[in-house]
Amino acid sequence: MAMSPKLFVTHGVIIALVKVKSEPLNSPRNYRGISLIPVIAKVFENVILSLCDDALVTNELQFGFKKNIGCSDAIFALRCTVEHFVQNGSSVFAASLDISKAFDCVNHFKLFSVLCPADVINLLCNWYSKLFAVVRWNGAYSNAFAIRSGVRQGSTLAISSTV
Repeated sequence: MAMSPKLFVTHGVIIALVKVKSEPLNSPRNYRGISLIPVIAKVFENVILSLCDDALVTNELQFGFKKNIGCSDAIFALRCTVEHFVQNGSSVFAASLDISKAFDCVNHFKLFSVLCPADVINLLCNWYSKLFAVVRWNGAYSNAFAIRSGVRQGSTLAISSTV
């Protein structure tokens, strides 16, 4: 592992955090990686976000990844819907889909083409094509590697859907 790498505005540093301190520290499953990204990258992404702001509107029935709304709101909406149909003599069938890892593998270009105006797509594709990360462990750093998919953790663009 290399010491003190030369980091750029497009580089993130991934550090591991222990999930449960009472669990074995030698288990890789007991760690969660988080990314630290440069402040200047967040400033740049805020400018991009302001250009895409009109396209980033969600439906009122979306409960995930939004500020001040969450699981209890989704459960309440589901219960009210089920009660309505049961009280009116209908059967209710439900299915669920776990997409908890969806942001880890989303294709950047497809995401941008859905959310952003055409004139911003090239800028975003260029920005995301230059994303790299290093892993920091015990003060040592790995070699840099390219990030080719997923939503960049800590990114202003990634967390904008929570607004």
